[in-house]
Amino acid sequence: MSNHAVSSVLILGVLLSAFLSGCGPRSDEKVIRMGYVSGTSELLHAGALDFAARVAERSQGRLRVKLYPAGQLGDDRETVEGMKLRSIDMTVMGCAIVGWYAPEYGLIEAPFVWRDYEHIDRVWQGEIGQDLRATMRARAGVDMLHLWYRGPRYLSTTSKPIRTPDDLRGLKLRVPELEVYIKSWQTFGANTTPLPFTDMFMALKLGVVEGQENPLATIYGNNLHEVQKYVMETQHLIGFFVFCVGPHFDERFTAEERRIILAAAEEATAWHNREVERSEAEYREKLTAAGVEFVQVDREAFLSLAKEKIPDQFDGVWKPGLYRRILETP
Repeated sequence: MSNHAVSSVLILGVLLSAFLSGCGPRSDEKVIRMGYVSGTSELLHAGALDFAARVAERSQGRLRVKLYPAGQLGDDRETVEGMKLRSIDMTVMGCAIVGWYAPEYGLIEAPFVWRDYEHIDRVWQGEIGQDLRATMRARAGVDMLHLWYRGPRYLSTTSKPIRTPDDLRGLKLRVPELEVYIKSWQTFGANTTPLPFTDMFMALKLGVVEGQENPLATIYGNNLHEVQKYVMETQHLIGFFVFCVGPHFDERFTAEERRIILAAAEEATAWHNREVERSEAEYREKLTAAGVEFVQVDREAFLSLAKEKIPDQFDGVWKPGLYRRILETP
């Protein structure tokens, strides 16, 4: 046998010995697959990392959360299908899933529905939230366990401060390509222009549109402050992600494993939500330092118009009386 062949056999033997001796994954380790579309630079990913670390610590390494960020396992629709097919165990995703499987609850992404995070939590823990979760469990096969807050959305403009709906008249406003956004901002008086997010910066820079609406993190992270002078304190949509597990969760994990996973999820949720509130203040400071002016608005005027006109535009789609019930939840 040549020296080269001997070396190859020795290397193969060392690798095989290392594998058999446990240098690879622990033989008693159970992997939890978690996929989501948010990228690695986003706070959601940091929350997922926090969750994974807590699971590993609580289980003493017997459970390992394997993260698949940035849509590695597909978009939100594909992630839901993956959970049904048992290829994905859990996710954290936006509320588009509700619009797909329970459109009668689609108003949760309408503007001026939510007053603050506490309002969201009370609705979520009450009868409305329980009914929504039961509906999603029956139709989509997912259990919606926890809310991960997103920063509120703000209106921003290039050269004109907006204080009342009247100030919006004729303003060319970029909106996402979603019906609830288009109809709502038309109701407030804007001249809506649905555009993909990727086209927005250049459209603002060239004056194709004069305004847009997004959370502060998105405004700053995408350098919109370079082409937007005013940020209105509308906080018109206080959105959230939802931490979900698949329909096989109870079957795949023992009672003790579920206890560990659910406790870690609750703690990671609390950590993530505290970070959202902290980062809001940080982005506000950064935008102010960059020369952006924050403008107070007559929020009651917007809310009054929303209550009067928006629900009728979704008659036959939204659950009857649900809009009023949410607004009247203390």
